[in-house]
Amino acid sequence: MKKLFLFAALVLALAVIVACAPAQPAQQVTEKVVEKVVTATPPPKAAVPKTLVVCMAQEPESLYQYGTSMFVGTLVLEAVRDTLADNYDYDFQPVVLQKLPSLKDGDAKLNKVKVKAGDAIQDAVGNIGKADKDAELDQMVVTFKLKPGIKWSDGTPLKASDSVFAYNTVKDKDSGVTSRFLLDRTVSYVAKDEVTFEWTGIPGYVDGFYFVNYFTPLPEHVLKGVAPKDIKTNPYARKPLGYGPFVVSDWVSGDRIELTKNPNYYRASEGLPKVDKLIYRFIPDTNQLTAQLIAGNCDIGTQDGLNTDVIPFFDQAEKNGLIKPYYIAGSTWEHIDFNVDPKTAPKPRPDFFSDVRVRQAVAYGTNRKDMNDKILFGKSNLMDTTAPKTHWAYPKDDSTIVKYPFDTKKAEALLDDAGWVKGADGVRAKAGQRFSITFSTTAGNKPREAVAQIFQANMKAIGIEVKLDFPPATVLFGRGKDTDYQSGNFDTQMFAWVAGVEPTLSVYICSEVPFAATAFSGQNDPRWCNKDFDKAYFDYNATLDRADKSKAAAAALSIISKELPILPLYQRINVQATNPRVLNFKPNATANELK
Repeated sequence: MKKLFLFAALVLALAVIVACAPAQPAQQVTEKVVEKVVTATPPPKAAVPKTLVVCMAQEPESLYQYGTSMFVGTLVLEAVRDTLADNYDYDFQPVVLQKLPSLKDGDAKLNKVKVKAGDAIQDAVGNIGKADKDAELDQMVVTFKLKPGIKWSDGTPLKASDSVFAYNTVKDKDSGVTSRFLLDRTVSYVAKDEVTFEWTGIPGYVDGFYFVNYFTPLPEHVLKGVAPKDIKTNPYARKPLGYGPFVVSDWVSGDRIELTKNPNYYRASEGLPKVDKLIYRFIPDTNQLTAQLIAGNCDIGTQDGLNTDVIPFFDQAEKNGLIKPYYIAGSTWEHIDFNVDPKTAPKPRPDFFSDVRVRQAVAYGTNRKDMNDKILFGKSNLMDTTAPKTHWAYPKDDSTIVKYPFDTKKAEALLDDAGWVKGADGVRAKAGQRFSITFSTTAGNKPREAVAQIFQANMKAIGIEVKLDFPPATVLFGRGKDTDYQSGNFDTQMFAWVAGVEPTLSVYICSEVPFAATAFSGQNDPRWCNKDFDKAYFDYNATLDRADKSKAAAAALSIISKELPILPLYQRINVQATNPRVLNFKPNATANELK
């Protein structure tokens, strides 16, 4: 199944390449026998096992891959089984697969098929339903091949049929699988030979990331007699079989999970993994986890147990040679929505942001660098549009992406040009309407509250009065005509999106504007509708060719940066740390997302 692998893959990579300090060489010993002096060589000392200790905040609920969505569960699983494909830098890379299938190479095909009224299809807007008439639709067929010679840790060959077994297991109505998206769009999933399996999609489902439409294998020879609903409570869920570099040897509830080297690992001939043992310790308290890192009792501290509050301390500890911190600009990014069409909301309110000049003025007048420096200690990246700069869809030549460096003079000039004039109290007004707005974001979120205060001060400097509003998340994100926010009853609001392999585009098309006719279910909360953007998005969605997708995405991202229905702020930071002796640790923003 399509998976997003949290930071887990990083620990696996580390386990493969890190080498702990070697044992001291044996010393020569001399003995005196009668009158003759000889040099005796003592027997070689047994090598000290190389152990890597990973400290995390939570204990997994399960190690059954289709029975948990917890970060820490995935973290351990990635040491037990290699992935069919990795997900680094907002893209995919083959691992256990020989290659990613492609239309160009012929191992993925787009066929025309005839459907009859009543046949199951995916319609043009992505819903699963029945065809209302006879028609001809596109249908995808994708062929995958495993690398040969890979074995489960018990020595049994990994086969294509294990992936098919996984599909049949999770499609069972009682399997408890967390997402049925791909299952509902699969017509057939069959093994063609020992290493080849084939996925066929439902007519009408054309997926730009068809090359990961697979189901991660389960060991049929172990689980074929276990009912799908019982696997989560089976001993297998605590000691799963895998084909990665390690096997689970022990799980002490409330304390640790221990893994030892897999003797049947398919890359063992390369000398991998470089460590003999992995220990995952559960340390719920951030301060205690930090202390264990400093003391050298933890080799790695994972992101679930650390937060941005520790950054100043970690920076000082690094200077003293105690730890090595890693600050990764993650896939979650914060932004501010402008209500660009408040008059169509159930409770109409003053129009402040329908004029793009006003939105651009706010962008120039917002000191986003100051937010990054004060809240994230300068460790993050500022966003210029709805895709991070490291995303494959972000244009290599980003001259078409409009940037908004902090510039109060430009901000004030744009507001003047838009007819907003400063009054005696320093607040601007136009046609009798004072420029007094509300900034809303979730209560109890200290970083967002700090952003709100900086934004409030920034806006005051250019003549905009800002009142702060911190509702509970359940209220801010509530849907329906009587809600105060998502139906359009707001001026500005701040929350986060998560960047995936697909760039964040679909939420801003015109049909996603929340209206009564759709029960306010759309996600285009700024209520922004731009026909040029819609065209760019549909051009993006209409092609499976990566070059054509990149071109269309670049056009869409450029339009957002110019029109500014939202003001992108910054990427959140994932904090991790290692003992200084740990080498080649390479965290990645998206080795952790689930699709």
